[in-house]
Amino acid sequence: MASRKNLILIAAVLVGAVAAFLTLNYVRGVEQSSSSKDEMVQVLVAAKPVAKGTKADEALAAGQLVAAERRRVDLPVNAVRRNADIEGQVAAVDLGGGEVVTTTMFVGATDLSGSKGAALEKGKVAITVQFDPVSASLVQPGDSVNILARTCVVGGGECPLISTNLNPTGANVFTKPATYLFQDVKVLAVDQNLSSPTATAPAADGETPAPAPAAAGAASGRVTVELTPEQAAILASVRDADLYLTLNRGDYEPVPVPPQAGLPALPGQTGSSASDATTTGK
Repeated sequence: MASRKNLILIAAVLVGAVAAFLTLNYVRGVEQSSSSKDEMVQVLVAAKPVAKGTKADEALAAGQLVAAERRRVDLPVNAVRRNADIEGQVAAVDLGGGEVVTTTMFVGATDLSGSKGAALEKGKVAITVQFDPVSASLVQPGDSVNILARTCVVGGGECPLISTNLNPTGANVFTKPATYLFQDVKVLAVDQNLSSPTATAPAADGETPAPAPAAAGAASGRVTVELTPEQAAILASVRDADLYLTLNRGDYEPVPVPPQAGLPALPGQTGSSASDATTTGK
């Protein structure tokens, strides 16, 4: 009889211990959850009114958008936490001030206006020209390129690439030379594609990655570039020449390229950037 009472007592003690353990864990979980909700998180907020269409970069520089701390529990799931998340975008709605910035409040310029002109820098225009398809095959929107023109400079009509009987010194003379029209030109579109290049699709282990789809204009050679109005007029004036593109590195800097076969000096030969609004053809 005493043994049975002891067993009952031991069982009661064990049940009590388990209950206490579960209760303690529950309390700790509630405390941790409460602590997590009260955690302060840094996000972007509208410190001042921001008008629809305002560039995020300008709003950040002007102090209209600033970093601030807010309780995690009070934040929307799509709150913006870094400046980089909205750089290059524009406000999709009017902000009155005080709002936590979300990813839906800022969009790409073309998404907001529906006009491709919104992607242009102030004072620049876009011009679409037919380039040599082979030289344009690697070009994608956002690239920096140099533009070359190749045209006949003697005799007119069809002329040979090289003639050695026109120069008394015996040196080769290019009668249809290529010369740089512009350097460091921004590509806006290939055919009509203003989007970013498509990344190469990932492959499973042991398989060759699938290549990214070719740009829509690679076969056609139609490329849209950004120039000043005066530079665009120069390019349009030589569009009957054979036009070529060279793809530049991201850190490319224009360098002087001497004219060939007596061609007049053009902007690309002076080592000036096409991004410089003062560049002119002379």
